[in-house]
Amino acid sequence: MKHAVFAAALVGSLFTALPANATSGWGCYRANVGPSDPLKVREGPSANTPALTSIHWNSSPIVALAAKGPPPDTLFEAHQREFATCTPSNLPLGARWCPVSLFDGDSVITGYVKRRFLDHSECP
Repeated sequence: MKHAVFAAALVGSLFTALPANATSGWGCYRANVGPSDPLKVREGPSANTPALTSIHWNSSPIVALAAKGPPPDTLFEAHQREFATCTPSNLPLGARWCPVSLFDGDSVITGYVKRRFLDHSECP
């Protein structure tokens, strides 16, 4: 329970002008990868940058888009935020690199992942 409360507080700290329910609703993700192909979180928005960590299909870190502003209330708002935040903007959304923060227990890792390997998930 201690880790869940800490993680929820950290997710809320990503956003400015927080409403009371900042850690509920849309704005979080889970890795959409196979058991033998973990998702690499990279230092920069390129496959040529070093991997900081990997997310396995059965792990459960909280993944949040590193964007400013209040958390999205709807899935449509979450998609709008992705289009505004993930790069490069000339590519389809699935081919873009998105800045994310991973919250797993007491650790926070900030990096980039390919959007196609993330599924929307409601924040805890």
